[in-house]
Amino acid sequence: MKTNCVIVPCYNEESRLFTADFETSLSVDENLYFCFVNDGSSDNTLRILNDLYQKFPDNILVVDKKQNEGKAAAVFTGVNESFKWKTFDVIGYLDADLATSIDEYKRICSYMDDTIIFAFGSRIKRIGAHVNRKLYRHLIGRIFATLSSTMLDLPVYDTQCGAKAFSGSLAQQIFKDPFISNWSFDVEIFFKFINIVGKENVEKRAKEIPLEAWKDVGDSKVKFSYSLKLPFELLRIKRHYTENR
Repeated sequence: MKTNCVIVPCYNEESRLFTADFETSLSVDENLYFCFVNDGSSDNTLRILNDLYQKFPDNILVVDKKQNEGKAAAVFTGVNESFKWKTFDVIGYLDADLATSIDEYKRICSYMDDTIIFAFGSRIKRIGAHVNRKLYRHLIGRIFATLSSTMLDLPVYDTQCGAKAFSGSLAQQIFKDPFISNWSFDVEIFFKFINIVGKENVEKRAKEIPLEAWKDVGDSKVKFSYSLKLPFELLRIKRHYTENR
């Protein structure tokens, strides 16, 4: 069985961190590990994470960042701290509120093999799937995803889904250097991936998996005003990674 480490960035998650779900998953899967990154929380998030660590000290790593730096920096730190902790076959990340469940994450990972080294969820609302998003978030998300797909020149439907998994060796390359953007770092991942495997190999080495279930939990921590800057942010990201190929 492949060892799988999930990075979980946490910022003031006291009321949204459902530890029972993590405990259940760890109780039934000895090859599953979690690296929780406390991103400068001002509530009781760190205490909750440390309590969880006490129950599963062999399968949980808690990283405490004293200053809040945002999701991109938290995931970046978590991946690199995990490399120091153990060697993993798969490294991925999930949102702390488990909008994408752990079971869904593991299903995404099941598509990975020697050829598919990058797998990610896609929030496609369709018959038979339970994907529930607030309308305004769905509309903003679709605009952003369309812009991202155009910039990448790839038929990706959902760049921003917070459930992604990488082979261990790919994760080392993707997370070698910090991201230049905070909330658009998911798009950077795709640009980095293109530069690593080559544009012509992207659809052979990556797979986008429609989620069976996704829940809109609470409000986004991304301010609405940031959405107005997104086109310029995407241009900045594209320019950076095009010039550094």
